[in-house]
Amino acid sequence: MVELDELLFRWQQGENLSQLSRSLGQSRQTVRAYLKRAQHLGFTKDADDSRRAEVVRSMLRKAPAAPSPARDDLEPWTEQIKQWLNEPDMTVKQIWRLLGRKGLKVSYQSVNRFVRDYVAPVLPRNTVRLETPPGRQAQVDFGKVRVRIGDGLVWLWAFVMTLSYSRHRFVRFVARQDLPSWLECHTRAFEFFGGVPETVLLDNLKAGVVRPDLYDPTINRAYAELERHYGFVADPAKVRTPEHKGKVERSMPVVRQQLAAGREYDSLADLNDAALTWCLEEVGTVPNGTTQEAPVTRFERDERTCLKALPTAAFANPTWSECKVHPDHHIVFERSYYSVPTRYVGKTVWVRATFRLVEIHFQEELIKTHVRAARKGTWQTDQNDYPPPAKAFLFFHPAHCRAKAVELGPDVSAMMEAILADNALRNLRKGQALLRLGEKYGAARLNEACRHLLAFDSIELKRLQQVLERGVPAPAAEPAVSTELSQQTLAFLHPAESFVAGGAR
Repeated sequence: MVELDELLFRWQQGENLSQLSRSLGQSRQTVRAYLKRAQHLGFTKDADDSRRAEVVRSMLRKAPAAPSPARDDLEPWTEQIKQWLNEPDMTVKQIWRLLGRKGLKVSYQSVNRFVRDYVAPVLPRNTVRLETPPGRQAQVDFGKVRVRIGDGLVWLWAFVMTLSYSRHRFVRFVARQDLPSWLECHTRAFEFFGGVPETVLLDNLKAGVVRPDLYDPTINRAYAELERHYGFVADPAKVRTPEHKGKVERSMPVVRQQLAAGREYDSLADLNDAALTWCLEEVGTVPNGTTQEAPVTRFERDERTCLKALPTAAFANPTWSECKVHPDHHIVFERSYYSVPTRYVGKTVWVRATFRLVEIHFQEELIKTHVRAARKGTWQTDQNDYPPPAKAFLFFHPAHCRAKAVELGPDVSAMMEAILADNALRNLRKGQALLRLGEKYGAARLNEACRHLLAFDSIELKRLQQVLERGVPAPAAEPAVSTELSQQTLAFLHPAESFVAGGAR
């Protein structure tokens, strides 16, 4: 626009084609074409400035599209195309296919151009830049990075926290994108900055947000505890809207380019040491493209004093998990078992675990606390959690089992002694099962069955139950032995002395 205005102004001042061509750096043909078009629009040498500006705008205005046969064919379908566009999952390509099935033969490019220009024109995208005051906001992100450590390439997760005002960064690499790493990285970031921002803008990853929602998101309970401990407000970004936290999003490719690409490290600890140095001495000293100041300088001058003070107590870094109480009065947390009182059997509880303790909550009430199991598969059981009948059965000890067996009869007592002889504690459950058989079948039948099995040195409980169900088998009759030998048999007999060494053969 400026060049066209200058061209027409100089032409009004009396410059010829050669002079205009040299001064504007355009060919004589181009200058002549512009002057011819301006004169066609009614521009003259005595026209005023407003008229000249109007002609320049007219010359730059886009010429209307020439009518095309495809547009004429598509115009009768305008309303139908609008209806299709309102349907879910509809695309322009699908509209082109539907029109083809109805007998309209036009190209996909024609349909796409018609929809874009006449049916649903694409409006230019606009945004609003939000600048925050010092100490108001930090933005966090987790990104996957491939780094050379030692002799091989490994995939790691890079945690980045960027202060929105100063653009000062904290970067830490971790092996897993899990809840403990997420909480630890926040703690280290606050210690690195020496304070806490008012809000933290985060993604909707599970470690931070359990249920994403634009208005009422559900924050992970462990992250909410971190939020209360440090006094910041967690502010989840809108789902699939990375531009809402553009300051940290821009940091992630910079981390990949400057900390990972072409660099080698001895270990993960070496990489994290290099990341801290990079934040303070390298990228932190380069002027930011928006603020035109180095992030570290801007942070130290304006933002450090605006951050909230760090709490005096260390964060416990808990793990929260939702568990169901099983009929055996135990929950399963990280493959270990923890008991709760009987009234909570079948209910869902929340478990808060720290390094030393496991706390079990029901409807925000603490109902049980256990020492955390040191290894998987451990049972942490408080016998007082069981109801009285269960405790009476559970507290059956070997002496009690022996006494009850004596009451049932001598054969039952002998069977009990045989069961508990090897390892009383290990076989206690088997002895308890023997007593329950007495309650079911009676003392007389149990004594008879025990006497029968003991005659064969058997204490197998399954065999005992079979005998009780089927009854003790009757003893088999002994076969008759004939003492008379035939003459033919006697002929083959030898006298006893024939078997003596050195005797007759």
